[in-house]
Amino acid sequence: MAQHSPSRLARFLFIVLGLLLLGAAWVWPLLPRREGARVDAGNGLVGVLTEGYAYAWVLKTPHGAALVDAGADPKGTELLAELAKQGVAPEQVHTVLLTHGHPDHWAAAHLFPNARVVVAASELPLLRGEYAQKSLVGKMTRSLARPPLPSKLEPAEDGKALDVDGEQIHVFLVPGHTPGSVVYQWRDVLFLGDVLVRNKKGLAPSPGIFSEDNALNRQSLEKLRNVDFARVADGHAGLTVDGREQLLKALK
Repeated sequence: MAQHSPSRLARFLFIVLGLLLLGAAWVWPLLPRREGARVDAGNGLVGVLTEGYAYAWVLKTPHGAALVDAGADPKGTELLAELAKQGVAPEQVHTVLLTHGHPDHWAAAHLFPNARVVVAASELPLLRGEYAQKSLVGKMTRSLARPPLPSKLEPAEDGKALDVDGEQIHVFLVPGHTPGSVVYQWRDVLFLGDVLVRNKKGLAPSPGIFSEDNALNRQSLEKLRNVDFARVADGHAGLTVDGREQLLKALK
């Protein structure tokens, strides 16, 4: 068997290390920049960082609370603590709006027995683990254990206005990041999930290693161009107060 000289082996390892560092340098500016463990957006809206990297958004309503996404922790540790702080029991969560089917956005949805869980019908195969993901990260994580599925699933309908305990929430289907990604609008806030994330340079489409179809994702975002909103709440960075301006910049 041929033996590699120490110098050749060292050069090989140096090249591999260099490639890894270059890859990290390219990806790092694209990754989300998070605000903190708790983001108070006012008017009863609070973002809760779960497992250190995924936000669930709690909207307090007159008769309980609604959630936009349910975080990355199947036990719901941080999310349940925030609800308890607001005096809301799990049984009082009446609505969970899912932006998409990656498990870090719905892991705790099963903890709310009375909640209707709104999700695009085209996203159900991803929730159930039946969809063969094309993205690099999707392929790498497809074999991981999945959270329990929530029991009361309701289809998200494009262009529909949902009555959520007296609050109007508008639904926009935006496939691309995943087959059934959904954006929700409540008052001046747009909940984007992962179709756009805030990185070092501002809001930008989710990096390709996380998304199923980058071109379709950007095309779908065009329907948000004329939506009347100001702020953006995403799934991994927090709240962007000049969200509309940054979305329009990202679409140029």
